[in-house]
Amino acid sequence: MEIVLNSHSKRKTTTAVSYFEASRVFGDDALAHISKAPTKVPTFFHSLLGQNFTSEADLEVGGAWWQKFGLSDLFYKFDLGYDAERGVPTFKIAETEAQGEEVLASILSFAKQMSEDSADGKSVRELVVTVPSDATLRQRQAIISAGEIAGCRVLTLVHETSAFAVQRATDDDVTPAKGASDIHLFYNLGSRKAEVSIVRFESRPAGMVANKMVPVLTVLGSAIDYSIGGHLMDIRIAEAMLKKFQEKFPKLKDGVAKNPRALRKVLSQAQKTKAVLSSNKVAPFNVESLYEDTDFQATLSRGDFEAMCQDMFDTLSRPIEKALNAANITMSDVKFVEVVGGAWRVPKVQQLLSSYLKSGDSSLPLGQHLNGEEAGALGAALVGANSSSSFRVKKIFFTDLSAHEYAVQVTALDGSWEKNYTVLYPMGSALGAKKKLSFSTEEDFKVKLFEERVLLQLNRAVLGGEKP
Repeated sequence: MEIVLNSHSKRKTTTAVSYFEASRVFGDDALAHISKAPTKVPTFFHSLLGQNFTSEADLEVGGAWWQKFGLSDLFYKFDLGYDAERGVPTFKIAETEAQGEEVLASILSFAKQMSEDSADGKSVRELVVTVPSDATLRQRQAIISAGEIAGCRVLTLVHETSAFAVQRATDDDVTPAKGASDIHLFYNLGSRKAEVSIVRFESRPAGMVANKMVPVLTVLGSAIDYSIGGHLMDIRIAEAMLKKFQEKFPKLKDGVAKNPRALRKVLSQAQKTKAVLSSNKVAPFNVESLYEDTDFQATLSRGDFEAMCQDMFDTLSRPIEKALNAANITMSDVKFVEVVGGAWRVPKVQQLLSSYLKSGDSSLPLGQHLNGEEAGALGAALVGANSSSSFRVKKIFFTDLSAHEYAVQVTALDGSWEKNYTVLYPMGSALGAKKKLSFSTEEDFKVKLFEERVLLQLNRAVLGGEKP
């Protein structure tokens, strides 16, 4: 398996689509349009798919949607509508309103086209997508709907950090001997979240091949913190530098804050400056012709950067503690730690995580064996290939867990009677497990499905005679 190159010969493609021109463009080509028409370039929106909002007020700046979005409403602009029937926002683009699933489907369709071009025109019909480990059923259904709109059948949804663990299992040196087991901690610090998964690695015989062992992976617990992220750090730098520009040029203060091109330049330079600070203690922040032909030069020290992101650094260990608690183990039970994601390269992150690991019963190094931006995609592809009879790949037995409780209740159509509320899948149940619920009735009935005791949907079955 390999990572497909895009039209710019890059291995990473930004999740963005532009409706600015008559023909849609994607990735870096779409980002180039943000400075021209920011409301016509949806990006970073997919994490909010499937989430409910009660009114149009939630979509106003400062409302519930923007709070969950988590990124600055200064540097990201959206013209949002509201679908009252579904309780979800829509994107107002030109004279139409697009559902979030439709926008994501455009991106998936673009990825599908890239894959087909790389495979010499062979048709791509199946899809595997990574999602956060705490994704709800509605969020998962939204991803599946987007895949179907794009013309693909979604084989499975894989938890993002679990996908990294699967890719790590392809290295023979991490597979323990028969009868032994090792516990690995994966710390995934991406652009908008920190996710930690605790995974037990074991081995078992590989069928008919003598002395051949294959990996067995079992996720024991996961946790997510959405207040930490690499792009959140970019925005802190951008906000600080914009403030400096406004203080230096007070006559341009209001205009620069309303100019999409200038704001995009500030954010782009903030990302470059953060990267420079990963290997230098001081980095320049220079933008030519930032606004009204006015250049801007400044410097940012690593110390100042760390101070403006101190609240994030203070909570780096919080998802570790939550994941350990969910797995019902302590740090002393962990044998290996692997850091993944793009933001772990920040020196302060490495320093604090190393200090945290040394403060416990054992001192563990930060493993850096995986490509933090590609291994998740490769691991997810491997999960899909393992479940298919069409591919011959290294067999990996993999079990993940649900972060939510699911229950059902059988009731009469008119609500005159109801059966017991039955928890079929407690939190921490293995994904893919099947349960059977038996009951007797002579009437039409409905089955209510609950997630964390919240009603999700209604399914109706009509019976005849006295069938159970």
